[in-house]
Amino acid sequence: MIFELMSNGSIVNLPQAALLDGIPDIPGAVVLLLPYNRYLLGHCFMRNYERWIWGKPGVDPQEVFLYENAPQTLVLDDSTRVVIPTAVVVQIRNVLFSQMQPPGEHLPTVLILRGVLKDHPVLRDDALVQDEQSFLQNMEKDGVLNMTYWAVRFALFRGEFEAIARIKTWLRTAAELSDPQSGTLQANAPRVWFSLTPLPGSKELAELEALSFSVDDLQRMVSQSALPVVLFSKAGYLVLSDFGTPGGAAFRVWVFLPASLWNELRDRRKLSIRDLVISSWGYCDALQALTLRARYAPSPWALDPVAVR
Repeated sequence: MIFELMSNGSIVNLPQAALLDGIPDIPGAVVLLLPYNRYLLGHCFMRNYERWIWGKPGVDPQEVFLYENAPQTLVLDDSTRVVIPTAVVVQIRNVLFSQMQPPGEHLPTVLILRGVLKDHPVLRDDALVQDEQSFLQNMEKDGVLNMTYWAVRFALFRGEFEAIARIKTWLRTAAELSDPQSGTLQANAPRVWFSLTPLPGSKELAELEALSFSVDDLQRMVSQSALPVVLFSKAGYLVLSDFGTPGGAAFRVWVFLPASLWNELRDRRKLSIRDLVISSWGYCDALQALTLRARYAPSPWALDPVAVR
Protein backbone atom coordinates (compact mmCIF):
# COMPACT_ATOMS: atom_id res chain seq x y z
CA MET A 1 0.00 0.00 0.00
CA ILE A 2 1.23 3.48 -0.85
CA PHE A 3 0.60 6.65 1.15
CA GLU A 4 1.85 10.21 0.87
CA LEU A 5 2.76 12.54 3.73
CA MET A 6 1.04 15.90 3.26
CA SER A 7 2.31 19.30 4.35
CA ASN A 8 -0.28 19.48 7.16
CA GLY A 9 1.09 16.29 8.75
CA SER A 10 -1.68 13.95 7.58
CA ILE A 11 -1.38 11.13 5.05
CA VAL A 12 -3.45 10.16 2.03
CA ASN A 13 -3.84 6.73 0.52
CA LEU A 14 -2.80 6.40 -3.13
CA PRO A 15 -4.55 3.17 -4.18
CA GLN A 16 -3.90 3.66 -7.89
CA ALA A 17 -0.30 4.80 -7.58
CA ALA A 18 2.51 2.71 -9.02
CA LEU A 19 5.66 2.11 -7.01
CA LEU A 20 8.34 4.59 -8.00
CA ASP A 21 11.44 3.26 -9.71
CA GLY A 22 14.21 2.64 -7.21
CA ILE A 23 11.93 1.80 -4.25
CA PRO A 24 12.28 -1.87 -3.20
CA ASP A 25 9.34 -3.96 -4.42
CA ILE A 26 8.54 -6.11 -1.38
CA PRO A 27 5.23 -8.01 -1.22
CA GLY A 28 2.89 -6.57 1.43
CA ALA A 29 5.08 -3.53 2.01
CA VAL A 30 3.69 -0.23 3.30
CA VAL A 31 5.26 2.77 1.55
CA LEU A 32 5.04 6.36 2.74
CA LEU A 33 6.18 8.94 0.17
CA LEU A 34 7.97 11.83 1.84
CA PRO A 35 9.07 15.32 0.82
CA TYR A 36 12.46 15.84 -0.83
CA ASN A 37 12.06 12.69 -2.94
CA ARG A 38 12.38 10.33 0.02
CA TYR A 39 10.32 7.35 1.14
CA LEU A 40 9.71 5.23 4.22
CA LEU A 41 8.96 1.52 3.71
CA GLY A 42 7.82 -1.09 6.19
CA HIS A 43 7.52 -4.83 5.67
CA CYS A 44 7.23 -8.09 7.58
CA PHE A 45 10.64 -9.54 8.45
CA MET A 46 11.29 -13.15 9.55
CA ARG A 47 7.54 -13.73 9.95
CA ASN A 48 7.21 -12.10 13.38
CA TYR A 49 8.98 -8.76 13.04
CA GLU A 50 8.36 -5.40 11.42
CA ARG A 51 11.24 -3.71 9.57
CA TRP A 52 11.35 -0.10 8.36
CA ILE A 53 13.78 1.45 5.90
CA TRP A 54 13.97 4.91 4.37
CA GLY A 55 15.97 6.79 1.80
CA LYS A 56 16.01 8.14 -1.71
CA PRO A 57 14.78 5.96 -4.59
CA GLY A 58 17.69 4.18 -6.24
CA VAL A 59 20.02 4.67 -3.25
CA ASP A 60 20.76 2.06 -0.58
CA PRO A 61 18.20 2.66 2.20
CA GLN A 62 18.85 3.05 5.93
CA GLU A 63 17.07 1.06 8.62
CA VAL A 64 15.00 3.02 11.13
CA PHE A 65 12.98 2.00 14.19
CA LEU A 66 9.50 3.44 14.73
CA TYR A 67 8.07 4.12 18.18
CA GLU A 68 4.47 5.07 18.74
CA ASN A 69 4.89 7.46 21.64
CA ALA A 70 6.90 10.05 19.71
CA PRO A 71 7.18 11.51 16.22
CA GLN A 72 9.85 10.10 13.91
CA THR A 73 12.48 12.52 12.63
CA LEU A 74 14.49 11.61 9.54
CA VAL A 75 17.62 13.71 9.01
CA LEU A 76 18.53 14.43 5.40
CA ASP A 77 21.41 16.83 6.11
CA ASP A 78 22.46 19.48 8.61
CA SER A 79 19.57 21.77 7.71
CA THR A 80 16.85 19.47 6.33
CA ARG A 81 14.67 17.08 8.25
CA VAL A 82 11.41 15.26 7.69
CA VAL A 83 9.16 14.85 10.73
CA ILE A 84 6.53 12.10 10.72
CA PRO A 85 3.86 12.88 13.37
CA THR A 86 3.07 10.36 16.07
CA ALA A 87 -0.44 9.76 14.70
CA VAL A 88 1.00 8.90 11.29
CA VAL A 89 3.48 6.47 12.84
CA VAL A 90 0.54 4.69 14.50
CA GLN A 91 -1.43 4.64 11.24
CA ILE A 92 1.25 3.14 9.05
CA ARG A 93 2.24 0.58 11.66
CA ASN A 94 -1.40 -0.46 11.97
CA VAL A 95 -1.59 -0.93 8.20
CA LEU A 96 1.51 -3.13 8.27
CA PHE A 97 0.37 -5.12 11.30
CA SER A 98 -3.02 -5.76 9.69
CA GLN A 99 -1.22 -7.82 7.04
CA MET A 100 0.89 -9.79 9.54
CA GLN A 101 0.01 -12.80 11.66
CA PRO A 102 0.36 -12.16 15.41
CA PRO A 103 3.88 -12.96 16.64
CA GLY A 104 4.83 -15.68 19.07
CA GLU A 105 4.72 -19.45 19.27
CA HIS A 106 1.59 -21.47 19.95
CA LEU A 107 2.79 -24.63 21.73
CA PRO A 108 5.09 -22.95 24.30
CA THR A 109 2.18 -20.66 25.17
CA VAL A 110 -0.19 -23.59 25.68
CA LEU A 111 2.32 -25.42 27.87
CA ILE A 112 2.45 -22.44 30.24
CA LEU A 113 -1.33 -22.15 30.28
CA ARG A 114 -1.66 -25.85 31.10
CA GLY A 115 0.42 -25.23 34.19
CA VAL A 116 -2.06 -22.70 35.59
CA LEU A 117 -5.36 -23.77 33.99
CA LYS A 118 -4.97 -27.53 34.39
CA ASP A 119 -8.67 -28.37 34.26
CA HIS A 120 -9.68 -26.24 31.31
CA PRO A 121 -11.29 -28.57 28.72
CA VAL A 122 -9.75 -26.78 25.72
CA LEU A 123 -6.26 -27.20 27.18
CA ARG A 124 -6.80 -30.86 28.08
CA ASP A 125 -7.67 -31.85 24.49
CA ASP A 126 -4.31 -32.92 23.03
CA ALA A 127 -5.58 -33.17 19.46
CA LEU A 128 -7.08 -29.69 19.67
CA VAL A 129 -3.93 -28.23 21.20
CA GLN A 130 -1.80 -29.56 18.33
CA ASP A 131 -4.05 -27.88 15.73
CA GLU A 132 -3.34 -24.19 16.29
CA GLN A 133 -6.15 -22.79 14.14
CA SER A 134 -8.83 -25.05 15.63
CA PHE A 135 -7.52 -24.31 19.12
CA LEU A 136 -7.70 -20.55 18.56
CA GLN A 137 -11.21 -20.80 17.18
CA ASN A 138 -12.42 -22.74 20.23
CA MET A 139 -10.45 -20.52 22.60
CA GLU A 140 -12.19 -17.35 21.43
CA LYS A 141 -15.42 -18.58 23.02
CA ASP A 142 -13.81 -18.19 26.46
CA GLY A 143 -13.02 -14.56 27.24
CA VAL A 144 -10.54 -15.18 30.06
CA LEU A 145 -8.67 -17.94 28.18
CA ASN A 146 -8.53 -15.79 25.05
CA MET A 147 -6.98 -12.76 26.75
CA THR A 148 -4.64 -14.94 28.81
CA TYR A 149 -3.41 -16.86 25.76
CA TRP A 150 -2.47 -13.71 23.85
CA ALA A 151 -0.92 -12.06 26.89
CA VAL A 152 1.34 -15.07 27.52
CA ARG A 153 2.15 -15.53 23.83
CA PHE A 154 3.18 -11.90 23.37
CA ALA A 155 5.11 -11.87 26.65
CA LEU A 156 7.07 -14.98 25.63
CA PHE A 157 7.84 -13.42 22.26
CA ARG A 158 9.25 -10.31 23.97
CA GLY A 159 11.00 -12.25 26.72
CA GLU A 160 8.91 -10.53 29.42
CA PHE A 161 8.81 -13.29 32.00
CA GLU A 162 7.79 -10.91 34.79
CA ALA A 163 4.61 -10.22 32.82
CA ILE A 164 3.88 -13.95 32.76
CA ALA A 165 4.28 -14.06 36.54
CA ARG A 166 1.82 -11.16 36.88
CA ILE A 167 -0.70 -12.88 34.64
CA LYS A 168 -0.40 -16.06 36.71
CA THR A 169 -1.11 -14.04 39.85
CA TRP A 170 -4.20 -12.54 38.22
CA LEU A 171 -5.40 -16.00 37.13
CA ARG A 172 -4.90 -17.36 40.63
CA THR A 173 -6.60 -14.50 42.46
CA ALA A 174 -9.20 -12.76 40.33
CA ALA A 175 -9.57 -14.04 36.76
CA GLU A 176 -13.22 -15.02 37.16
CA LEU A 177 -14.00 -11.39 38.09
CA SER A 178 -12.48 -10.08 34.87
CA ASP A 179 -14.20 -11.81 31.96
CA PRO A 180 -14.14 -9.32 29.04
CA GLN A 181 -17.44 -10.80 27.84
CA SER A 182 -19.12 -9.64 31.05
CA GLY A 183 -21.20 -6.52 30.77
CA THR A 184 -19.99 -5.31 34.17
CA LEU A 185 -16.26 -5.56 33.41
CA GLN A 186 -15.55 -1.91 32.58
CA ALA A 187 -17.38 -0.59 35.63
CA ASN A 188 -15.51 -2.91 37.98
CA ALA A 189 -12.09 -3.06 36.30
CA PRO A 190 -8.81 -1.94 37.90
CA ARG A 191 -6.67 0.69 36.22
CA VAL A 192 -2.89 1.02 36.29
CA TRP A 193 -0.48 3.92 35.65
CA PHE A 194 3.32 4.07 35.80
CA SER A 195 5.82 6.85 36.52
CA LEU A 196 9.57 7.20 36.76
CA THR A 197 9.17 10.56 38.49
CA PRO A 198 7.41 11.06 41.83
CA LEU A 199 4.14 12.05 40.12
CA PRO A 200 2.66 10.68 36.89
CA GLY A 201 2.54 12.73 33.68
CA SER A 202 -0.14 15.29 32.86
CA LYS A 203 -2.40 12.83 31.01
CA GLU A 204 -2.30 10.35 33.88
CA LEU A 205 -2.85 13.14 36.43
CA ALA A 206 -5.99 14.22 34.58
CA GLU A 207 -7.31 10.65 34.63
CA LEU A 208 -6.62 10.36 38.36
CA GLU A 209 -8.25 13.71 39.06
CA ALA A 210 -11.34 12.45 37.21
CA LEU A 211 -11.44 9.67 39.82
CA SER A 212 -11.49 12.30 42.63
CA PHE A 213 -7.78 12.14 43.50
CA SER A 214 -6.26 15.62 43.52
CA VAL A 215 -2.62 16.49 42.93
CA ASP A 216 -2.37 17.31 46.65
CA ASP A 217 -3.65 13.80 47.43
CA LEU A 218 -0.98 12.25 45.21
CA GLN A 219 1.76 14.42 46.71
CA ARG A 220 0.74 13.27 50.20
CA MET A 221 1.03 9.66 49.04
CA VAL A 222 4.46 10.29 47.52
CA SER A 223 5.66 12.00 50.72
CA GLN A 224 5.14 8.88 52.82
CA SER A 225 8.36 7.25 54.00
CA ALA A 226 7.23 3.70 53.22
CA LEU A 227 5.33 2.17 50.33
CA PRO A 228 2.79 0.86 49.46
CA VAL A 229 0.32 3.60 50.41
CA VAL A 230 -3.46 3.41 50.04
CA LEU A 231 -5.86 6.35 49.64
CA PHE A 232 -9.65 6.20 49.50
CA SER A 233 -12.00 8.48 47.57
CA LYS A 234 -15.67 8.30 46.72
CA ALA A 235 -14.71 6.51 43.48
CA GLY A 236 -12.59 3.78 45.07
CA TYR A 237 -9.08 3.02 46.31
CA LEU A 238 -5.75 4.19 44.94
CA VAL A 239 -2.59 2.24 45.75
CA LEU A 240 0.94 3.58 45.22
CA SER A 241 3.71 0.99 45.14
CA ASP A 242 7.25 0.87 43.83
CA PHE A 243 8.95 -1.74 41.69
CA GLY A 244 12.35 -2.28 40.16
CA THR A 245 15.11 -4.79 39.67
CA PRO A 246 18.53 -4.90 41.33
CA GLY A 247 20.76 -2.56 39.38
CA GLY A 248 17.79 -1.36 37.28
CA ALA A 249 15.67 1.75 37.36
CA ALA A 250 12.98 1.94 40.03
CA PHE A 251 9.52 3.08 39.01
CA ARG A 252 6.17 3.70 40.65
CA VAL A 253 2.95 1.85 40.00
CA TRP A 254 -0.40 3.51 40.70
CA VAL A 255 -3.37 1.13 40.86
CA PHE A 256 -7.00 2.18 41.14
CA LEU A 257 -9.67 -0.29 42.22
CA PRO A 258 -13.40 0.43 42.50
CA ALA A 259 -14.67 -0.08 46.04
CA SER A 260 -16.55 -3.28 45.17
CA LEU A 261 -13.44 -4.87 43.65
CA TRP A 262 -11.28 -3.75 46.58
CA ASN A 263 -13.77 -5.27 49.04
CA GLU A 264 -13.79 -8.56 47.16
CA LEU A 265 -10.01 -8.88 46.79
CA ARG A 266 -8.83 -7.31 50.02
CA ASP A 267 -11.59 -8.01 52.53
CA ARG A 268 -13.06 -11.30 51.32
CA ARG A 269 -10.11 -12.95 49.57
CA LYS A 270 -7.51 -11.46 51.94
CA LEU A 271 -5.00 -10.53 49.23
CA SER A 272 -1.92 -8.69 50.38
CA ILE A 273 -1.45 -5.20 48.97
CA ARG A 274 1.42 -6.45 46.82
CA ASP A 275 -0.62 -9.34 45.37
CA LEU A 276 -3.49 -6.96 44.79
CA VAL A 277 -1.21 -4.64 42.80
CA ILE A 278 0.38 -7.48 40.82
CA SER A 279 -3.00 -9.09 40.10
CA SER A 280 -4.44 -5.79 38.83
CA TRP A 281 -1.33 -5.21 36.73
CA GLY A 282 -1.59 -8.73 35.31
CA TYR A 283 -5.21 -8.10 34.33
CA CYS A 284 -4.17 -4.91 32.52
CA ASP A 285 -1.39 -6.85 30.76
CA ALA A 286 -3.99 -9.34 29.54
CA LEU A 287 -6.43 -6.66 28.44
CA GLN A 288 -3.69 -4.82 26.57
CA ALA A 289 -2.85 -8.08 24.78
CA LEU A 290 -6.37 -8.18 23.34
CA THR A 291 -5.90 -4.66 21.99
CA LEU A 292 -2.58 -5.66 20.45
CA ARG A 293 -4.07 -8.82 18.91
CA ALA A 294 -6.74 -6.72 17.20
CA ARG A 295 -4.05 -4.83 15.28
CA TYR A 296 -2.88 -7.94 13.46
CA ALA A 297 -4.53 -9.85 10.61
CA PRO A 298 -7.94 -11.21 11.60
CA SER A 299 -8.48 -14.93 12.06
CA PRO A 300 -9.70 -16.82 8.95
CA TRP A 301 -13.05 -17.60 10.59
CA ALA A 302 -13.57 -13.92 11.40
CA LEU A 303 -13.47 -13.19 7.66
CA ASP A 304 -15.31 -16.33 6.60
CA PRO A 305 -17.27 -18.27 9.25
CA VAL A 306 -17.04 -21.49 7.21
CA ALA A 307 -13.29 -21.17 6.52
CA VAL A 308 -12.43 -23.26 9.58
CA ARG A 309 -14.75 -25.97 10.82
